[in-house]
Amino acid sequence: MKTTKVLLVATITVASFLSCQNNTDELREKENEVSITRPSTALNYKELVVELNHYDETRKKVLESSLGFEDTRVNYYSIEQLESYLSYVKNLSQEKGIDITGINFISAAYPKNYKNSKQANYQTLVLVPTTIVNGENIAFDAVQSSSEKTVTFKEMLAKYGYNWKYDTSKDYNDAEKNKVVFNRELFNKSEDSESSSSNRMRPVPPY
Repeated sequence: MKTTKVLLVATITVASFLSCQNNTDELREKENEVSITRPSTALNYKELVVELNHYDETRKKVLESSLGFEDTRVNYYSIEQLESYLSYVKNLSQEKGIDITGINFISAAYPKNYKNSKQANYQTLVLVPTTIVNGENIAFDAVQSSSEKTVTFKEMLAKYGYNWKYDTSKDYNDAEKNKVVFNRELFNKSEDSESSSSNRMRPVPPY
């Protein structure tokens, strides 16, 4: 009798384990299905080649003529760097109750006196998180924001004398009329502070 009970318990245990294993395998298969689905943003090669060539014909030559050298074309981030940055801004935003909608990739350039002389004067990209503010998708600062107030990228830059005009068409048109972009005196007076923006990527060129 005892042997029968032991066998019954063992059978139930094995069946439960196999059932759980099957459920786990099904979940993994579903996760894999999601991860391998081709996104709508993916390009075909004919689109890609036309876009690369159009850059060569309309930007590359102009930049080389103006700068005297070929500007950065490739900005490299490792997967670990990207995942780390995304986790950082997502968690920071979540803690403050801010719904992050995406990341802006903003063109910038290292100054002539940049600490890494090899990269000085070359183009870079700055990553800035975005959220919805007054119905518009706006760049914001996850570090400087709080649960009470979402501080925009534009507001933070204004403290350092820089007029950011790319959030809305109104901002852009107002800035075009004003023409004042950078107040160096205000910049020099301001104390530095942390931001939730990122770059520190590896640019090519320079080689």
